[in-house]
Amino acid sequence: MLQSIWAARWYLLLGILTFFIVLVVNAPLHFIWQYAEPALGRMPVRIQNPTGTLWHGRLIADAPEVGPVQIVWSLSPLSLLSAQPELTLSADNERVRLHGDAAVAFDLATIRPTSIVLTNVSGYLDSQVAAKAFKGMPVSVTGDVELSQLNGEFDLASKQILSLAGRLIYSGGNAQFPIQRNQVDAVLPILIGEMTMEGDTAVMHVKTSEGKDIARVFLQADGWGGVSMRKRAIDLVGQQWSDKQATEDTVIFEVSHKIL
Repeated sequence: MLQSIWAARWYLLLGILTFFIVLVVNAPLHFIWQYAEPALGRMPVRIQNPTGTLWHGRLIADAPEVGPVQIVWSLSPLSLLSAQPELTLSADNERVRLHGDAAVAFDLATIRPTSIVLTNVSGYLDSQVAAKAFKGMPVSVTGDVELSQLNGEFDLASKQILSLAGRLIYSGGNAQFPIQRNQVDAVLPILIGEMTMEGDTAVMHVKTSEGKDIARVFLQADGWGGVSMRKRAIDLVGQQWSDKQATEDTVIFEVSHKIL
């Protein structure tokens, strides 16, 4: 009998593991949160009204910058038995919106996440929240930002973007910013950011609604990122460029910095 049990030990271990996974994911979320909250310490958001389970739950995340955001998620049952759990997430309030699917791969030896895959992610950020990004700077911008069809994979170990595709749309609006110590008031048009991979470099090409290039934002595999801007960007805000030989497509500004 003992020999039969030993021969079936891997099935027993799998059964025990499955039992504990099912027990945890079906435990009431408010019950789990009362033990998890003290261990997490002080967080930048305040969690309220956790309901449901880890399998399928919801809560309110109250952040100073955006206000209360309702977050709803569900886990794929079969993915919990693999090393790559799959999550469907939705976060909403009047100012921000985020929907999409994510899969996180783990190293079973160390129980550490190794990569994140995003699928069909969409989002929205209104002008009030976006303007706070320039708080403390002599810059103000109005207009909303919308994200659509974002798909990508990020390797956590090497800190590299392995794949990227998606679109970012800025609705246009009023802007104020300094140029050579003078404050400039301008009306920005609709701008479209097309995200893609160029070799091992993640790139977002910023264009007008007519498809004309404005800028290029990039992040290389070595962690260096930056932006280059064409003269067309200066023309859009009604400013003059000193080099009279420069065309609309001439790159007039480029900067890079170690990001990752």
